[in-house]
Amino acid sequence: MSIRRQLALYIGLLMAVILIGNLWLNIQNLKHHFEQQLQARADETATTMALTISQSAQSKDDATLRSMLDVMFDRGSFSVMRFDYVENKGVIERAALDDVTVPVWFQRWMDLDAGFAQKEVLNGWQQLGQLTVVMHKGASYEQLWQLVKAECAWFLLMTFIVVYGMRLLLIWLLKPLKQIEHLAQKLSHNQFVHIHEKPTSKEVYSLVQAMNHLSDRLHASFLAHGQTVRKLQHETFNDGLTQVLNSKGWDQFLYDWMKHERFAPGWMSLVQVDNLTELNEQNGKAVVDELLVQIAMQLKTESSLNHEHVGIARTSGGDFWLFSPDPLDSQYQVRIEAIHDSLKRLSLVQQYQASLFMVAMPVHEAQDPASLKHQLDLLLQRSKKEQTSLVIGETEHHPLTNWVEWQQRLKSALLDDRIQLFAQPLFDDHQNVIQQEVHCRLIEDDEEPLMAGYFWPMVDKLSLSQEFDRLVIRHWQRVFEQEMAAPSFSGDWVLNISGKSLNDPSFRQWFAEHVSQAQMRRLIIECSEYTLAHVTVKTQVWLHEMSDLGLRLSVDHVGTSGKSFGFLARFPIYQGKIERRYIRDIHQHKDNAFFVSGMIQVFQTQRALCFAEGVESQAEIDALQKLGVDGVMGFAVGHPQPLDVPPPAVIVHPQEDEP
Repeated sequence: MSIRRQLALYIGLLMAVILIGNLWLNIQNLKHHFEQQLQARADETATTMALTISQSAQSKDDATLRSMLDVMFDRGSFSVMRFDYVENKGVIERAALDDVTVPVWFQRWMDLDAGFAQKEVLNGWQQLGQLTVVMHKGASYEQLWQLVKAECAWFLLMTFIVVYGMRLLLIWLLKPLKQIEHLAQKLSHNQFVHIHEKPTSKEVYSLVQAMNHLSDRLHASFLAHGQTVRKLQHETFNDGLTQVLNSKGWDQFLYDWMKHERFAPGWMSLVQVDNLTELNEQNGKAVVDELLVQIAMQLKTESSLNHEHVGIARTSGGDFWLFSPDPLDSQYQVRIEAIHDSLKRLSLVQQYQASLFMVAMPVHEAQDPASLKHQLDLLLQRSKKEQTSLVIGETEHHPLTNWVEWQQRLKSALLDDRIQLFAQPLFDDHQNVIQQEVHCRLIEDDEEPLMAGYFWPMVDKLSLSQEFDRLVIRHWQRVFEQEMAAPSFSGDWVLNISGKSLNDPSFRQWFAEHVSQAQMRRLIIECSEYTLAHVTVKTQVWLHEMSDLGLRLSVDHVGTSGKSFGFLARFPIYQGKIERRYIRDIHQHKDNAFFVSGMIQVFQTQRALCFAEGVESQAEIDALQKLGVDGVMGFAVGHPQPLDVPPPAVIVHPQEDEP
């Protein structure tokens, strides 16, 4: 029970005792007052009548006595009026029925004492008889009944005012405690916020200050932990000098990119500083390092290469490798030439006369990474032999595709709803399906559907991501309604949403209006770590608002944005998925295992789930379970299946590596 309810209960009980006690005292005072009135009137009437009838009693004029008693009896509210002669020589009496209109229970509860008086009738010192007067209680009961009802009505009114007044007062007084509770809940999810309103009470103000200080300390600790894990990642997979991928990171990038389900066409390039050894001998290592850093910085900031899916690496010496998704239209060579020219114009390249060779080739389909490297090495040898600083290789059997054709294909798919949804299961550590991640494929005429990795980079570059995201959501909603009608899967659904859609206010409004509460409770929207690193402040606020409504947030490709994990604390993250490049053969690489363990700790600190994607063998699953991962997904446990087929309810036996 909350402290506000406890205070309301205890104060309410105290006020109830006080008000009920006051009501009881008032009613008892009223009863006592009416009893006093009845007794006073009985005494007064008996005294007056005893004096009045003394003459008639002396003469024993019964007729006159009866007449006098009748007159007095009829003028007042009497129950009994009686005159007894001395020595039982006669009785004159008048009595009335006890007819009372108030409820019987009220009469029993009040039980008024009727006014009772006896007076001696005298003639001088001679006693003639005794007069008895008993008052009738009916009128008193009726008056008392009305007054008690008025007192009870006043009691109820005051109780209502006190209860609601106390409620409003407690809400106002305990508002800082509510804010502290909210802050504590945020801190439990590593969302480090502050209370900015200053409480009026000194004690609560001190508590608020302490909570704000605790939030700062925890935030600093979380950032330090995230920076440590990120530093470990950089040391393992990035070049320490240029901060691009190293040889190991590049091999993993290519291996993942050349997976059939993730592949997108593009071009691959090798840039080499041929006279690096000579420059080192002539100018020293510091100059050479500065030159390499300048080349890497130019590649990272090049406008055509500033994209989430671009890979840049320095493997050894002066060798730089590039892979960029590209529609490979008639202008793709022009884009490569522009990168080559920008490198040749670098100040340090010209100052120290660095000999740069750049070779590139289009990649239309998934190939063996070793084969791609070999082809580029052959092109590099040809470039050096011909003394040509730029050579772009060609392929013979792939037609060029231009931007206009891609735009027509994609817009046609939007108009005709030519997409197909697939779902890939995610299993927890107890081998139960807990989520289905939805994949989108583009339906082509007389061809196999295109996987998202192939066409989505074009969707992004042509600014069609919002339309495709809406289309995917509408298709999923139809699947969800069918699933609700005939339940076969009770877990959650995961939908990938692009960063451009999330940053667009119209899409956010459309999402809030068209996705129901029931759907939100079963839905997890997923964004890449790169996307979250580049969302706007308004998008961040919107994600928190949607989280309060039941929508959950998942971050995938964890470990690829180049940022410290501390920035994730700004988001209401429900779960994260570690990028597959860190999962491959994790049982054979201790450095990968150490890095993955650090990422798991980051998510556990944030009280979020941590999954591994892209698992391909039982050995990887065993290694990940030992590290404490919450679940896995990949070809080793389940392939994507069309959503018109009911999703699996139990785990399949893990398969070994598939080609």
